[in-house]
Amino acid sequence: METGQTTDTGKGFRNFLHTLLSHRRFPFLAAVLAILLTLPSLKAGWLVDDYHHKLLMSDYEGIVKLLDSPLDMFNFLDGDPEHTAKLRDYGILPWWTYEHIKGAFWRPLASLTHWLDYILWPDIPPLMHAHSIVLYGVLATVVAFLYRRFATIGWAAGLAAILYAIDDAHGTTVGWLSNRNAVLAALFGVLVLMVHDQWRRNGWRLGIALGPLLLAASLLSAEAGIATCAYLAAYALCIDRDRFVRRFTALIPYVAVVFIWRCLWTYLGYGFANIGCYVDPLGEPLRYISMVIDHGPFLLQGSLAVPPADICILLSSQAWIVVWRGACVFLVLTALLFFPLLKRNRTARFWAVGMLLSVLPICATFPTDRLLLFVGIGAMGLIAEFVAFVFTKIQGRPKLLLWRVPAMLLAVLFILIHLVIAPLVLPFKAAFPMGPKEFFDSLQNLTSFDRSIEKQDLVVVNPPSAFVALTCLPAWASEGQPLPRHLRILASSQFGPVEVRRINDKTIKVRPRGGYLVLVFDKLFRNEQHALSVGDRIELTGMTVEVTELRSDGRPAEAAFTFSVGLEDPSLYWLQYKNGRFVSFSPPAVGQSVEIPGFNPFRKLQ
Repeated sequence: METGQTTDTGKGFRNFLHTLLSHRRFPFLAAVLAILLTLPSLKAGWLVDDYHHKLLMSDYEGIVKLLDSPLDMFNFLDGDPEHTAKLRDYGILPWWTYEHIKGAFWRPLASLTHWLDYILWPDIPPLMHAHSIVLYGVLATVVAFLYRRFATIGWAAGLAAILYAIDDAHGTTVGWLSNRNAVLAALFGVLVLMVHDQWRRNGWRLGIALGPLLLAASLLSAEAGIATCAYLAAYALCIDRDRFVRRFTALIPYVAVVFIWRCLWTYLGYGFANIGCYVDPLGEPLRYISMVIDHGPFLLQGSLAVPPADICILLSSQAWIVVWRGACVFLVLTALLFFPLLKRNRTARFWAVGMLLSVLPICATFPTDRLLLFVGIGAMGLIAEFVAFVFTKIQGRPKLLLWRVPAMLLAVLFILIHLVIAPLVLPFKAAFPMGPKEFFDSLQNLTSFDRSIEKQDLVVVNPPSAFVALTCLPAWASEGQPLPRHLRILASSQFGPVEVRRINDKTIKVRPRGGYLVLVFDKLFRNEQHALSVGDRIELTGMTVEVTELRSDGRPAEAAFTFSVGLEDPSLYWLQYKNGRFVSFSPPAVGQSVEIPGFNPFRKLQ
């Protein structure tokens, strides 16, 4: 009797879940969850690139600005060596920046949304974040409807919708204002797929024109919109039932849009060159292929399971190899367990092919979770189909224990990661897109200055990350705070202590334990093709840098900094990062050296 009641209760609960996940209004519930779990981002404020946007929209003129136009807010480095040299000399770019680097993104639609924010509520960042949250809620809704169009089991579509809406990989994307472009690109990209399916499946002729127009909107929101084509190709391969040739001729309008966009992108001067963390696949195909091999496994594993792709930021070169191999093993084993499903289910094949192809564009930069909006569409659809395949009696499911046991364990792992852990992590990542706010503030808020700093050069010996510290100038300027004449970042200290040795009255030599350009974001400003050599000199106002020694891998191991005045001159304001905060620094006596402790992310801030 009790056993029967238990069975009936379990069956009733499963029926309730299936009914809920299959309900016609369930996509709106997914949107509500997406919005609720990302609401903590209302307190995230401005971060990194956001300060450059804020500065651009302010009337502050006492600083060399990175950006020029409110409708071109992602054209950071236009390739003009004179402009780059000015930015480097002022201190917005580090001393090792290569003058001919170029990092210019064409994102007019995303820029327009930020421009509207600064027109409507320029000093109220919570409303700017609310704008991003609403867009993410809309994206979660249309993705849910997309899953419903293709799902072989109704409740699997609802499960996929929930998995996508609460995916913690989206936290940084939503919580960082400057990353709104990715949400816009994904939103328009999903609409392309829905319109294309309506045309191909139901003969809706308006889709012939509307689909390419939406693709153009996706590409003009972010370059990541090119991943839309990954799912269009997957659709032609796995869903479209027309003759094989006609499936792909239907894609010609989309190819034309991409061709025109790329030509305009190049003609207008956008693109990447001589920059460390980005590569143009067409401009440097061999380097891009190597990045696909290096980055692809991290991105796929980060979307399907753990660890997140963000872990790559913390990996040394040796740890990178170990984790990369582990990711490859996981993906191979997962593919073997997916194979019976993929063999019989064309929807699962569609999600799998779309996921794999959409990884390719984002391999052109460093792997992080914030890149996974498009990949997650296929990943969550595939996971939902796999869970349904494992836990539902479906014809063709293998009966061998050799498959059933590991498949069930993998399905449980997916549920644990994406339904239990993800919704707990998503609010945190949305609220703190760059990590704990207390830590991030400690990097950016160097100290409090009075107006005397305007006649001094601020010399910071060992910030944990030069990239983060360099956001100080636009942040201070956008808030109307006094600025130093120049900012000088000498070395990053994330991977060990920094040794400072006094050579003479005006010169010190600085040796970071891990050498220079070890951090991902430090490499952003100079790629390996334009490596520094011993004897290279960088002339800045009031300071000359000379590379004095290289490591075995070709990166600078030591650099000499010669100032135009004595190191104790009052025109120099010295700081060091110690015990979780910035404190004053006194250069050692001539012939003496001092070792400053490296950055410890686990040290409690004081």
